[in-house]
Amino acid sequence: MTPSQPIDRAAARAFLDETTNTLRHAAVAGVLSVADRMGLLSELGQGLSGTASEIASALGVDERFTTEVLRTLAAAGVIDHDTSGYSMTPEHAAVLGDDTSPYSLAGWLDMLPAAVGLTGELAEGGATGAGVPFDAYGPAMVRGIDRANRPSMTILLTRRWLPTMPDVVDRLDAGVRAVDVGCGSGAAVHAMAAAYPNSTIVGIDISETSIERARASCDLPNAHFEIASISSLATGEPADLITAFDVLHDIPDPTAALKDMRAGLADGGVVLAMEPRIERDDSGALDDVAVLNLAISTLHCLPQAIATGGTGVGAAWGADGLTRAVRDAGFAECEELPIENPFSAFYRISG
Repeated sequence: MTPSQPIDRAAARAFLDETTNTLRHAAVAGVLSVADRMGLLSELGQGLSGTASEIASALGVDERFTTEVLRTLAAAGVIDHDTSGYSMTPEHAAVLGDDTSPYSLAGWLDMLPAAVGLTGELAEGGATGAGVPFDAYGPAMVRGIDRANRPSMTILLTRRWLPTMPDVVDRLDAGVRAVDVGCGSGAAVHAMAAAYPNSTIVGIDISETSIERARASCDLPNAHFEIASISSLATGEPADLITAFDVLHDIPDPTAALKDMRAGLADGGVVLAMEPRIERDDSGALDDVAVLNLAISTLHCLPQAIATGGTGVGAAWGADGLTRAVRDAGFAECEELPIENPFSAFYRISG
């Protein structure tokens, strides 16, 4: 736009209001991250309530700062405030105050600051095509990913997700070898090892930090963790089940990774892949979850994939992109499983 071009003032004002709302949410997310690090959200989630002075005293933190945090969260509708003080409803606690809840989004309060804190590196890495290495995001990103995924893995993986493939569950019950690629801090490995004691569950990841966390958090005799890349599957012991939870779009070359998975499967073996769900409304616009997935893809998924030499497909590659990669890798079937989840879609890959 040049200074001589007229603008639609009503449209500009409407977009100003919309952008103000976007920045409002971003700023509140920052305050939520601070409250999370202070332990305030978890304590409120466990029932702590009262005046700002009482809450600050219970936490052993500065009253004035705590008052400002509580005021902000109350103004944003995160917590309640009345004449007796501040409190959090059980419903809001399930989302922000309880890391074990399947509704928990607390992991994002680690992931987003870790990513946004690298805006300079992201701008430079994006402009040059060098990307940003995974390790540059630091331990907060690893912790956030773990916090984001662990509740679902602990509660839903063996109770809801795997049972959509009863033949696979039968094999796991009998005793087979399963490999979780990009295992992170080991939540999925722990859940499967606990549910299927006759099977050997192996988690592999190239992140030493993640593997260290995984080993520290899981000591089951049938769970094992290795610092290894997906390419190791092609030459390792065959697996009856290979899982990839929120991993394929993060890999430099998903098709090559899927080829390695196929080579690493035993006869009749299956790959279970979980990938971001990208939905659009009737106008073609992305829904809120899809926009969130696309934003974290821009800030983390794509840059770290590019940094390892890949073109990077990003979190928004969707079912069509995954299906193309599956076929190019030589698999015969890619079936979306009947699992309701607002953030993720699940695929059985075989043949």
